[in-house]
Amino acid sequence: MSRKDRLSVSNQTLLYLTVALAYLTKFVLYRYLVDLDDGLNVWQGIGAYAVVAGASVLIALVGQITARYWATVLVMCLTDLWLIANILYHNANGVFLDWQVILFAKALRGFEDSITAYLDWKQFIIPLVTIAVAVFLFTTKKSVCAESKKGWKYWTIIAAAGVALCLVGRGIGTIGDRFAAREAVRRWSIRAEDNLFLQSHSPIGHFGRVLWSGIQERIMHVRAVRPLTAQDKRILTSIYTDSVPPAKPEGHLVFVLVESFESWAMQQRDLDSIDVCESLNNFIRTHNVLFCPNVVSQQKYGRSGDGQLITQTGMLPLSSGITCMSFGRNVYPNFAHFYPNSVVLNAYPGVWNQRVTTKSYGYKRLREPQRGHRGTDSLLFCQIREELEAAQEPTCVLTLTINTHVPFSSVPPTLRFGDDLAPIEAKYLQTVHYMDKHLGRFLAWADTAAIMQNSTIIITADHNHFPERNGKGRCPLVIWSPSITQTIIIPQAFQMDIFPTTLDVIGQSNYAWHGFGIDLLDASAKRRILPKQAYSLSDKMIRNNFFQSSPDTPQIK
Repeated sequence: MSRKDRLSVSNQTLLYLTVALAYLTKFVLYRYLVDLDDGLNVWQGIGAYAVVAGASVLIALVGQITARYWATVLVMCLTDLWLIANILYHNANGVFLDWQVILFAKALRGFEDSITAYLDWKQFIIPLVTIAVAVFLFTTKKSVCAESKKGWKYWTIIAAAGVALCLVGRGIGTIGDRFAAREAVRRWSIRAEDNLFLQSHSPIGHFGRVLWSGIQERIMHVRAVRPLTAQDKRILTSIYTDSVPPAKPEGHLVFVLVESFESWAMQQRDLDSIDVCESLNNFIRTHNVLFCPNVVSQQKYGRSGDGQLITQTGMLPLSSGITCMSFGRNVYPNFAHFYPNSVVLNAYPGVWNQRVTTKSYGYKRLREPQRGHRGTDSLLFCQIREELEAAQEPTCVLTLTINTHVPFSSVPPTLRFGDDLAPIEAKYLQTVHYMDKHLGRFLAWADTAAIMQNSTIIITADHNHFPERNGKGRCPLVIWSPSITQTIIIPQAFQMDIFPTTLDVIGQSNYAWHGFGIDLLDASAKRRILPKQAYSLSDKMIRNNFFQSSPDTPQIK
């Protein structure tokens, strides 16, 4: 190799390493901004960063292959958009972008501020790195690309090294998966279950998965439908019971899904010692209720739609995609169809496919504001009362509240908080206090109304909002029912436990489908399936429309 060629390769290596280091910086910052390393064990961490390093090596080769500076900068800009979009969506919803999430972006209609509220100055470091690299490249007279045929051999070796890093990292991560899986079994930790997805997540690999999913669905028209295995059928047999004709409900059922309601808010007071959840806390103290302050939210890509699916049908959401959008017309098991009259009260029209899922989940009517208008929690709790006062038969009312939705700016501040709370936390507590005030008025009426004496009220969250750390991220469950004759405190539960517990309190314990959880009122109940197994099995059942024959007379084939 001549001195000129050696100099060329040396310059190329310097510029290439600059670009590769820039990508590595972006990816490491990305992991930090979404807490991707939180909870990873050592093996998972090593594997994850090996994959990230390999991805940086590979994507930095774009400029070498195209022989153009602008191609390097363009790819970096597109990468920045992908990273920032994932950061915003993850910080708002707890999951990364999915093909169907992108396709169904219209589900954000009217809620765009729930995503943009998470813009932060740290995210702008990512495009600033791109700007710095662009300035460096375009002020350098040396070519980024090889100037001789020998250069291509050089870059081929680099590419092979990148691929090897990814493969080795994935292998090391797999070792870490096994330790995380064992820990999940021991601790029943949803976070440990999530690590199976998070441990080697690189934004480039994630982009490839999303792209492949889009090609399968939009071009190849392929949907991943996996048949039930023998093990799946054995699990289902243990979950199902023989079909028994349902008993007629004796009273009303009011099921309140409070948007983003977390238990830590119930323990908060402002600077004037005003209890944020004064009404609900007083109700719990003075009534015989089942109270669980630590419900682990199990929603995924559908957020509120997933929370509705889990609590109303006993199913868990898809491993990828928005269940209520892609499979909203499926036949689902539910408890609403036991009631002669049933209604969904939705504060905001046109979201999460409510007009379809209302019927799929067994409800007969959907009541919501006119399109383009948004209701409030004060209106919703008044509407519950209206529905029950007008009812001639036992009625099931599902209420989806709205004021506690991010960015928590729908109500004027009435409480004063100190600097120990982040601004978004203080705003959140303001909205929770507003919701609690109107919930309290409804509970006060229900406590004395003759038509509510044999009725059941269930209050829980559709999902959490804050990450599960520092006492946050867990949701409450409160059940008031004639069948509960003393206060019962359940230390911890999963969201999938709500469905079988609801069946118990409304007198439908003999329903064929009990869901994947346990009846929290049954002290002898034992879990028969881990969350990871439940997600996988539910995914198969939904994609195959498992209950299409009849949810009351299941056929395990």
